[in-house]
Amino acid sequence: MCFLHSSLVFMRPQRNLEAVDPQFTIRRKMEQMREEKELTDSLRENIEIRLKVCLPEDLGSALMDGVVLCHLVNQIRPRSVGSIHVPSPAVPKLSMAKCRRNVENFLEACRKMGVPEEKLCLPHHILEEKGLVKVSITVQALVDVTTTKQALFI
Repeated sequence: MCFLHSSLVFMRPQRNLEAVDPQFTIRRKMEQMREEKELTDSLRENIEIRLKVCLPEDLGSALMDGVVLCHLVNQIRPRSVGSIHVPSPAVPKLSMAKCRRNVENFLEACRKMGVPEEKLCLPHHILEEKGLVKVSITVQALVDVTTTKQALFI
């Protein structure tokens, strides 16, 4: 019996390729891309309006050192981030350690201001420019939380 069992061949059922509608997957991908663009546009708008700046086309690289995000938090609630490492003419690019410190300070300030943990992006989403959608969700949650709290005090 064992011999016969070892000679059995298990075959995976083949998917019927005609059953997969290529238009459906393309539509889903286009919808996802549209949603991502809306979120990144919202991120850009939130920052530009509050800081009265014009960010470069490459939003990810503009945020990756954490400077703009720290300034955003401090604009919403002054002194939320005590010290921000900023580039200087002598050293125009921050070290990765200083960038990481800025990003961690930004995220810690968000926590203290009441942004729920599930809405917080991770440091690498900012530092590696690989999560603008997640950064946008964090910034939107920050704006929502602080707007709600301000409305309660009025």
